[in-house]
Amino acid sequence: MADHSERRRADRLDASLNLEVKLSRADGTVETASLETINISTSGIYFKSDHFIEPMTKLAMELEVRVPVTDGSEEMATAPVPCEGLVVRSNPEGVVEGCSEYEVAVFFTHIEPDGMANLEKHIALLLADLD
Repeated sequence: MADHSERRRADRLDASLNLEVKLSRADGTVETASLETINISTSGIYFKSDHFIEPMTKLAMELEVRVPVTDGSEEMATAPVPCEGLVVRSNPEGVVEGCSEYEVAVFFTHIEPDGMANLEKHIALLLADLD
């Protein structure tokens, strides 16, 4: 029997964040799309797209996350999380005539240490809000 238990190493948390994705086109041009996440983790993101993105597509992305200001106050600031990732799933699984929304899962392949620190701070805030 197949084991269908959870295989993720990092918990996913619902998060509606601004996401900028750079998509390379067949003609060599790059298109930038401004999208919104559905959920995030330290290992990847799940977002909505208005067009199909083929699994195994490499993406350059930048998330905007809320993080605490480091002066000890309770103020928040916006911090960037530049990252690269690989599309691991799209739903629907192909181009569908008339479909205006695809859900895309991306596994992070690279995040700079500062970006990962920002992402971890944001996830800690989300987890604190759940308590």
